Amino acid sequence: MTGASGELTTGRLYEMKRLEWLFIGARWLWVPALFLLAGMHEPSPNYAIIGIGLGLAIVNGAAMVINRNLATHEDYRKLGVASLTVDTFTAWALILLFVSDFYTAAYAGFLFVVIEGTIRYGLKGSLIMTGVFAVGLLGAYAFRDAVYDVRFSYSGYTFWTLLIFLIALPVGFIVDEGRRQRRRSESYLKDKTLLEERQRIARDMHDNVLKTLHGLALETKVLERKLGDGEPAISEAVSYIGDVCRRTSREVRDVILDLRHETVDEGIATLISGIAGQWGARTGTAVEFESAGDDRVLPAETAHQLRNIVSEALTNVERHAAASMVTVNLKLTGDSLSLEISDNGRGLDGVVNLDEFVAAGKLGLAGIRERVELLGGRFQVESSGNGTMLLVEIPLIGETSDEPD
Repeated sequence: MTGASGELTTGRLYEMKRLEWLFIGARWLWVPALFLLAGMHEPSPNYAIIGIGLGLAIVNGAAMVINRNLATHEDYRKLGVASLTVDTFTAWALILLFVSDFYTAAYAGFLFVVIEGTIRYGLKGSLIMTGVFAVGLLGAYAFRDAVYDVRFSYSGYTFWTLLIFLIALPVGFIVDEGRRQRRRSESYLKDKTLLEERQRIARDMHDNVLKTLHGLALETKVLERKLGDGEPAISEAVSYIGDVCRRTSREVRDVILDLRHETVDEGIATLISGIAGQWGARTGTAVEFESAGDDRVLPAETAHQLRNIVSEALTNVERHAAASMVTVNLKLTGDSLSLEISDNGRGLDGVVNLDEFVAAGKLGLAGIRERVELLGGRFQVESSGNGTMLLVEIPLIGETSDEPD
């Protein structure tokens, strides 16, 4: 998944660079337009407009050089803020040049700034830039009244403010919806890639690992028959190897079935309840499942990791706890998930040190911790002579089945 994330990061950087090139190109169109406007100005060319055009050309040239060399999201964020600031001041400079004209349409030039803010920052950007325009226009009208003795036009102020707002608002909604659709597509692509990779691994494990283990188990049977009762110690070792191969084959087969689980279209509470119920029916251990909060469908990767966490925790209980009762408590809130699995078994000796468990070849709890950490969560184990309790807490901010960050 690191490679996939790297590809997404590189792709987004490329899109940000391309977006800056589009804004630079649009800004270049303003330069000849300003020179033309200055030449058409009566009674004589307006050198202030020419100065604005030259300044914009210099800034745009610098933006081209900078855009070629940027390589991080933070750099592009700073360039975007700087470009929007320059365009805002340019638009207001032009407006102030023509503000003395009661019927000037120079205010419409600020639309470029509003659209730029919307494309860069979505609906939030469109509303902020509309607010900037409303406050700035109020100041421009007051300036016109004080300097040029042109009365404040309430109808003009209302018209231009509403016009900018009615254009900015739908564009903002459209940009935000486009980004949501893009995130859905990226999430779908990520899940599809993950699924294809799991299926490939499942096929390889079936064709190589599982067949090898099955073959070894058959060979031990043959060796047992050949040895007979002649070498008890060797026969016992061969029998043990055969049992290990058969047990490992069953575990690998379970992993393959899990890898081939193609869709996660049920709520996480339903999924965990089903796993706990099936485990209880198979082992004969009483299982009590409790859930709080609204059930929800989580992204495939999150659901996959949680499914494996529950399965591994229950497998540990089956192998080591000698418990007669297991309780699974799931709590779902808007931005987090809490999962508690406890049993009434023999418990663990002393303080739970996962590093010592790993050194002793006991990898179950360490594997659970790694899966929790992959999801950005917290893992805790408490144990005594009366049983063991596993607590998993995972953040679910932005974790929906169809809308990632």
